[in-house]
Amino acid sequence: MMMRKMGFAEMAASILDALRQKTAYDCYDAVPEDAPSPLVFVEVIGKRDSSTKTMYKETFVANLHLIAMPGDSRLEIYRMIQDVEEALTEHVVVPKNITLVMQTETGVNAIQQDETREYHAVIGYEYMVSYGFKSKI
Repeated sequence: MMMRKMGFAEMAASILDALRQKTAYDCYDAVPEDAPSPLVFVEVIGKRDSSTKTMYKETFVANLHLIAMPGDSRLEIYRMIQDVEEALTEHVVVPKNITLVMQTETGVNAIQQDETREYHAVIGYEYMVSYGFKSKI
């Protein structure tokens, strides 16, 4: 029997669904050219094998980019960070027959003001999923 593994698109969709349900921000995997801020976009940037002796697992790595409205105050970007962190205190929903083992924020990686005067924050997350137990034949 072939093991079904989760793909990058499915993980991105799971994160986007959670953010769309639990925040008031427009959330994207590809930002339209003239999309107004504030907004959030999600990029799944990698995955690694996290299997153990008894279980098949992988860890997906994602960066969430938060873009505030143009201005000099950092208060909006700070509020956006808090809103996204609170939204992701609940686990994302993954496809059937795959188990989300762990969802971990790895921290705010950067806060900078872009040339558009919009503050831009990047929050890292890791999502460990399990495909089932290993068995001897």
